[in-house]
Amino acid sequence: MIHFGDSLRMNATKFPQKICLIDETRRLTFAEFNHQVNKLANALLGHGLKPGDKIAVFSRNSIEYMEIFHACAKAGICIVTLNFWLKPEELVVLFNHSDALFVFLGDSFQEAFSSIEGQLKNLRPDGVVVIGQSRNSRWTSYDKFLSSWSDEEPGVSVSWDAPYWMLYTSGTTGNPKGVLRSHKRTVLCSWYTLLEFNLSRKDIFLAISPFFHGVTFFPLMVLMVGGAIFVASEFNAEKVLEIVEKEKITASFMVPTMLDMLLNSSRLEKTRFDVLRCLVTGGAPMPTSLKEDILKRVGPVLYEFYGAGESGYLAVLHPQDQYRKIRCCGQPCFGAELEVRDTEGQPLPVGQVGKLFSKCAGRFDGYYKDPERTAEALHGEWFTAGDLGMKDAENYYYIVDRETDMIISGGENIYPREIEDILKSHPAVADSAVFGIPDKRWGEVVKAMIVLKTGYSASAEEIIAYCSKHLAGYKRPKIVSFVEDLPRTSSGKIMKKKIRDEHWNEKEKV
Repeated sequence: MIHFGDSLRMNATKFPQKICLIDETRRLTFAEFNHQVNKLANALLGHGLKPGDKIAVFSRNSIEYMEIFHACAKAGICIVTLNFWLKPEELVVLFNHSDALFVFLGDSFQEAFSSIEGQLKNLRPDGVVVIGQSRNSRWTSYDKFLSSWSDEEPGVSVSWDAPYWMLYTSGTTGNPKGVLRSHKRTVLCSWYTLLEFNLSRKDIFLAISPFFHGVTFFPLMVLMVGGAIFVASEFNAEKVLEIVEKEKITASFMVPTMLDMLLNSSRLEKTRFDVLRCLVTGGAPMPTSLKEDILKRVGPVLYEFYGAGESGYLAVLHPQDQYRKIRCCGQPCFGAELEVRDTEGQPLPVGQVGKLFSKCAGRFDGYYKDPERTAEALHGEWFTAGDLGMKDAENYYYIVDRETDMIISGGENIYPREIEDILKSHPAVADSAVFGIPDKRWGEVVKAMIVLKTGYSASAEEIIAYCSKHLAGYKRPKIVSFVEDLPRTSSGKIMKKKIRDEHWNEKEKV
């Protein structure tokens, strides 16, 4: 079996002059890409890193980010991908939890990172590499880091079961959840998905979703099979449409929020989608009206998937089923099995709602340093994210609701407890309930209902500003309301679902 480093070496031999990586100013062939990756792998090993060690990346998308993914595969090092929207104090928690020794830092994040560098417990003195030009004399620029090292294959024997990739899915003020994947699990997930989406060496994939997300499987697998990717550092609807037409993009992944922005772009009507054949969406609820607009204005190219960072891709609704299967997430992907179970763990028949379980060899290995939560999520080879679903007579699956309180806004997972913990630290807040409410563009936005302490006052603007100091922007409440008390069960637990459901009445929801 081969990992991403092996496949790159092979592609560099088979297609040395084939363009595989593109951005606004550069075009790299497989041979050039492989040379860069070898130099980086040798540089990491030359700095004393060993197979199994961890390095973090805190950056927007870039060609260098793809080089880091592949260099880690060749050197047997585990890559830790960190959300670049995080506030510095949030980053400290995840970085320390990950045990990363090095960090590859995006050029625009240098100032923020310098404020927390001293708090990072495992960071080596020579462990900061800037993707760009370093503005700190103690840090090394990426090009300089590679410059003196050999571009020969590093020759490291990498275990198929060794840790390869860790991404974070949870909030950061409590106990972080690091989703750990071995080379085997990561590659199997990629192979299965290649078959499901029919991606090949002929594809040019637009990689617009942040590389810290699990959907980075898409650009990784396209490169693995010998295709090319266009790396976009950030989303701009007009620019994306220009790239799709100019670069003859055949496939891409975009969350529903991005698709909504495309539909509202003045450039949409003059954009030709002649070669676009696979437009994948997922990671957040997609309103039926938005789906219908995409099918009408872009074409019958839309694929919707259901999955999680832990599970990989589990179900896909193909273009031919979009109109006949409404609010459906599709049939199980190649290599995946799904079951709807009751509270006793028994499979339920067609039409009955229960907890959704999945079985797939491409799932994660476990939560890093958290055997208890791993045991809660994994039941033998079966995994559950706590989603509630049902299946129909044709074995198509539907997500009915979430058992957890998680909010999905613009494709980002938000955990209310993290925000509620911040709110508790506000001197005027006695209690709070945070939940998601429907929003046309973002799918959901965060709302906070707050009970103030007796004798205290606060405005919604003050509460939002307070959260902004401690939380990434996408997590802070967009709407704040004040109430005298919150509904509770007889045991004293806040009835979060009851509050949330009142806001989703007659709205499509997950």
